[in-house]
Amino acid sequence: MSADPFPAFRSFMGGLVDYAGLFPPASLGMAAAVDEYAAHLVEKEAWMLGRFIVPAGRLAELESACAKYLDDGQDWAFSLLVGGRDNAAGAMAAAEAQGAAAAAFSRRFDGRARIEVLEAPIPVDGSGSGVTDFLARYAGAFAATGLQGRELYLEVLPGVDDGRVLEAVNALAAFESRFSRVGAKLRCGGVTPEAFPSCERIARFIDRCRRLGLPLKCTAGLHHPVRHQASEPHVMMHGFLNVFGAGILAHATAANVEVLTACVAETDPRAFTFSADGFAWRDHRVATAALDTAREGFLAGFGSCSFDEPREDLRYLGLL
Repeated sequence: MSADPFPAFRSFMGGLVDYAGLFPPASLGMAAAVDEYAAHLVEKEAWMLGRFIVPAGRLAELESACAKYLDDGQDWAFSLLVGGRDNAAGAMAAAEAQGAAAAAFSRRFDGRARIEVLEAPIPVDGSGSGVTDFLARYAGAFAATGLQGRELYLEVLPGVDDGRVLEAVNALAAFESRFSRVGAKLRCGGVTPEAFPSCERIARFIDRCRRLGLPLKCTAGLHHPVRHQASEPHVMMHGFLNVFGAGILAHATAANVEVLTACVAETDPRAFTFSADGFAWRDHRVATAALDTAREGFLAGFGSCSFDEPREDLRYLGLL
């Protein structure tokens, strides 16, 4: 690793980690998660920290917990989990209540609580041959309840045809003007081994998003920089340097799926370097300006239930 990684490292990591302390394996209570996020916001590595992720159904609870910070004049950004993953009908039906809750939450803090992003799973029964029509109705339901004007990332669930669903997300993005951005979301892990996608699936997902021009957001399973064997769960856990490094290579160099798969599968931390010139994975190099472009237009970041674990590992690698 380079001893002087800036500014490429700042470009790579800036705002990359959305805080998801409410979710497993951390599963903090609302008050504890809010207090932890508030503490992280004033730490020296806060430049790496993104938004607070919260389910729409917990906004009333969040309002009570964060009032002491926002009423004191602080300004926080949020990513709101909306829709539903169990079935298409339930996901559509949830939108009205979610929009009302978001509006009430935003009014309470007079602009200091900014819901900037929406994250919505595409239920499996909405991901089939009628997925294009379903996504148009799904996005329309969010817009009709006042959730428009934000970034919208649609999560592609395991077990569906990624290519077909991403084509449908791209079709939505092409005509949907009520949201500031429409992109795709990929889950990279969870609390069971089955929740971790293969390196090949991640690489192909990145490649398809790059070819379509779809912004990409990730979540889960990326607490650590480099792919490694985890003990709990017992699985090869993906690394955020791997996944986002592959995304940067895809966007900046149009690297093929084989190269992207190898980058996602890399287990040697020394293969990832940052210098005054940019970022590199082995012999594949990207200048800082191209890295900036990839982050701004393509790679939105990832949700992590811990902000401590990524930083601890980056310190161990000599990057912080």
